[in-house]
Amino acid sequence: MTRPTPVAEFSDQPTAAIACGMLRSNGIEATVVNDEMATIYGAGATWAPVRLYVDADDAPRALRLLREHGDI
Repeated sequence: MTRPTPVAEFSDQPTAAIACGMLRSNGIEATVVNDEMATIYGAGATWAPVRLYVDADDAPRALRLLREHGDI
């Protein structure tokens, strides 16, 4: 990823991972980034958003796919 750009925010890691997998299966390199320190006792609930990043050049297509699949 040359220019990582956030395309979505989620409240939990599993939901972000599903969206990330969908993008990857459609040929878009994607990465989930979250603040592990914000996770409450490792239970998955967080007060910090879990962000999904793609390359800036892929952002328009990624956003379209995320909307089409109901992820955002």
